[in-house]
Amino acid sequence: MIESAIPVSVAIVGWHSHNEMFDAIAEDLRTRGHRIVRYADREAFVGASAPLRDADVLLCVGTCPVTRPMLESAPRLRAIVSAVTGVDGFDLAAATEHGVVVANAQTDENIVGMAEATVLMILAALYDLNGAQDRIRRGLWRPPHLKARALRGKTVGFVGFGRIGRESARLLAGWGVRMLYFARRDADPAGLPPIERVDLDALMRASDVVCVLASLNAQTRGLIDAEKIALMKPSAILVNTARGAIVDEAALAAALASGAIAGAALDCFVVEPLPPDSPLRALPNVVLTPHMIGHTIEAHESLERATRDNLDRILAGRPPRYVVNPEVLPAWQGKWGVQGG
Repeated sequence: MIESAIPVSVAIVGWHSHNEMFDAIAEDLRTRGHRIVRYADREAFVGASAPLRDADVLLCVGTCPVTRPMLESAPRLRAIVSAVTGVDGFDLAAATEHGVVVANAQTDENIVGMAEATVLMILAALYDLNGAQDRIRRGLWRPPHLKARALRGKTVGFVGFGRIGRESARLLAGWGVRMLYFARRDADPAGLPPIERVDLDALMRASDVVCVLASLNAQTRGLIDAEKIALMKPSAILVNTARGAIVDEAALAAALASGAIAGAALDCFVVEPLPPDSPLRALPNVVLTPHMIGHTIEAHESLERATRDNLDRILAGRPPRYVVNPEVLPAWQGKWGVQGG
């Protein structure tokens, strides 16, 4: 798998859905002479004293906290590799300042899985899939009043418009919807159906479906708060397949309970797993899934390939294939790179 002339120390932080992958990667690294320091989970990692002090590479998932103090006490660290797309646990500015390249697994299979799942969640909420399943499981038949609403003719607004947003828009192109997006910059129109960039307030007011697809960072944490939710139509739904902390969960639950908005479909939450006493659990007009809705077999297999490829390249002195902070590469190449890498 990995070839490197000089053995390195690789810290690996366990994560329930990735431990089998991490075990296999760790074994391959050991057979090639590299040293492995394994942390059972992120709590063990955070609880250790200077866990990166002797590490050359950190392998984890993107929710693992990697803070500025950790990086300041990691003189040998050359790379952080997330085995998923997300990197919201990492202090990216500090990593860049310290010359540490950050890699993730932003594979096409993962993008497609998340985009398809976003469309699935839109339809599940609009068509009251929860309610239909509940009736038949309780031995009931059709209700006297229908709740399902068609997607065709609706306005879909994307909060965040990266690769998953773009793929979701492409998938929705044939559904006869109007599309809006809110993002920091204009989207490249190549390959996209007609879509308009608007400010967030305008998007919240106009959209029948609000899709949260932004990355979690200092600018987006709590972005969809009570004030923004209050702008939504009473008939609108909110779909979040990104990160729970982007949305004010208490405000959303209150709006759903009062009928201020019609429904929601959520795959991610502020606290995960979703606490048993969360008011969201008791609401009939919300679809809840355990942060896995777009995680297909194809996507998971692609994550391992991407992670191994990133590690291969880093330990061979080449930039990883999937770089999150490309601005670090000139300094990184000067320190760790091979000639022509």
